[in-house]
Amino acid sequence: MKIGNIVSDVFGVSGQEMLQALLDKAPLSAAEMAGMAKRRLRLKIPQLTEALQDHQMNDHHRWLIEQSIEHSKLLDLQTEALEKRIQSQLQPCQKQYELLMTIPGVKETTAAGILAEIGPHMEQFQTADHLCSWAGIRPGNNRSAGKSRSTHIKKANKFLLASLVEAAWGAARTRNSMFERKFRRWAKRLGRKKATIAICRSLLRVVWAVLRNDRPYREPDTQILRALETAKQVHHHARRLRELGADETAVHALVASVLENSASEASPGNAKAMPTAELSAGKHTESPRAVCSPKKRPTARGVLGFRIRTAPKEQYSVEKELSAGAPSQGRPRTKPDQKKQNSKPSSS
Repeated sequence: MKIGNIVSDVFGVSGQEMLQALLDKAPLSAAEMAGMAKRRLRLKIPQLTEALQDHQMNDHHRWLIEQSIEHSKLLDLQTEALEKRIQSQLQPCQKQYELLMTIPGVKETTAAGILAEIGPHMEQFQTADHLCSWAGIRPGNNRSAGKSRSTHIKKANKFLLASLVEAAWGAARTRNSMFERKFRRWAKRLGRKKATIAICRSLLRVVWAVLRNDRPYREPDTQILRALETAKQVHHHARRLRELGADETAVHALVASVLENSASEASPGNAKAMPTAELSAGKHTESPRAVCSPKKRPTARGVLGFRIRTAPKEQYSVEKELSAGAPSQGRPRTKPDQKKQNSKPSSS
């Protein structure tokens, strides 16, 4: 019997009830035990019935499973006690803790790890570059005689680096964020691993700014960022044209024309809202990201004593059972025969 091949979380609500029924020698058939499935798992009732059918669990197997459950339950209780201890230690810097969670990719565990390693105040670091250097996340400079050799980040605080890498993967997957655009641009040239470390450095600079200024993270406007990237490319190509001997007057007029067009596109209807000087200087307006306090959900446990994930009642209730099966989400699936019929042209 391998329920784990079908159930993704064996110690979830449904898995705990099925295990409890097996350990109690409940006089239930395989179909009745499979009927304990909740929500989406009810779509797999036929597979669950097949997995539970004619199982050969004896008393020795039950004793071994009970020992493993008791050990896992002890670890779960210790983990919960550790999480409460961490929250109690975070009380003096609760404001900084909530400010860090406004950054994309930074949640409760990551914010607690960052505060534990660098502290809530940034007086010891004069600039963000000082913090990045202390953390060992700075681009290397190994150049000699016009040749650049590969460099690696230095070995520094491995716990801070682990928290930043975890946050970097989350920030790179945040839709319409600055970190997503940076990761996609850097990954093409550097690769995914080096791009992740570059996102870590960018995140650490944002962490320094948030803690130093005591303000929540502000996401730059997408249109303005595109205009800034356009201005950067324009200045680069203009410099290359000057190196090739192009006329200075023609290059200056071309740069001014392109930057004026990008400024008007960034703020439609108000071309003077972002002049060329601000684009070249890198100034831009920002939209604030609200401070979000950590969601304190009540601790719920299954029949075996393990913690289970809970959600607001309007979204999902643990006690709710769907006798008619889980509701379909997204576009309804069509059978292959039905697809063929839909793809055939009508005779009329």
